[in-house]
Amino acid sequence: MTIKGASQLFKIILAGIFLCCFSPALFAASGPDLIVDKAFVNDKISKPGWVSMDMRFPDEYAAGHIPGAVLMPEWISTLYAEDTKRSETVLPRLEKDLGSMGISNESHVILYGAVNRTTWNAVMFWALENMGCNSSKAKCTVQFYDGGIEGWKAEGGSLQKTPSVPVPTTFKAVPETGRGVNTAELMQVIEGKKKAVIIDSRTPGEYQGTDVRALRGGHMPKAVNIDFFKNFNATTSRMRPLSELKSLYQDIPAEDRVIIHCQTGQRAAYSYLVLRALGHEDLAIYHDGWRVYGSNLNLPVENETWYDFYKINTTIKTVQELKEKMQ
Repeated sequence: MTIKGASQLFKIILAGIFLCCFSPALFAASGPDLIVDKAFVNDKISKPGWVSMDMRFPDEYAAGHIPGAVLMPEWISTLYAEDTKRSETVLPRLEKDLGSMGISNESHVILYGAVNRTTWNAVMFWALENMGCNSSKAKCTVQFYDGGIEGWKAEGGSLQKTPSVPVPTTFKAVPETGRGVNTAELMQVIEGKKKAVIIDSRTPGEYQGTDVRALRGGHMPKAVNIDFFKNFNATTSRMRPLSELKSLYQDIPAEDRVIIHCQTGQRAAYSYLVLRALGHEDLAIYHDGWRVYGSNLNLPVENETWYDFYKINTTIKTVQELKEKMQ
């Protein structure tokens, strides 16, 4: 081999070492790596490019948070619960707030919250993946610390009380990630024009139509009911072992496209996180949820029941009469 050839080979080897050790793309998390432990979080504190995001209330954050963690704006945690129309202003607002938290398109984000707020803690995970993280389209990644602040303290993790002051940057969402589904695409699946598995993560009562939380109760045709509450231990609120969860979702082919929904999207986001941890890649959330679908009389429903306005109005009237008697 000539000196020139040896020099080129050396450069190739160096490039390979750099890619293996330092390339942001190789931080991309998938499968079980999406769920991290205390040692992993501790190791990333103060490392360039890594950001821990605290998803609790401001007063809880002020009382003590993981060192260096930034506080997620409270409006994001209630994004599903309050924004039925999914306003077009939400995405620019998310981009702006992420940038102000020091999160760019090349950042590696670790999420944690209060462990028992399972309906909140995965919302941002889906939101970041929906904007391109953990994909080939962007260098940003997002992972989830399942232990929460409780696990952090129980394992001797130190706390910081002063607010972290991140350096503002720019975050821009990647378009067309396939992580969100609208009613039009959902109907193509229901009508057999597209192939996908629909998972209804609501309770059996909601699925069967005995618990009505929209104009109508029941479920979408073809939807499979896997209750969100089965994803975690009811006592500890910690995610169940992946071996158990694999059995729970054993009838959902890993190679199929999967669409998840609940009432508003919060529970669906946690089921989404679980399936991503199990290795499912082609995954999306129907973010309008049942409250929109069940109230649209043009859409098909199985086990259809109706919201009892008479019963509710009668109850309200009775309560009002009792209130007047007590005055």
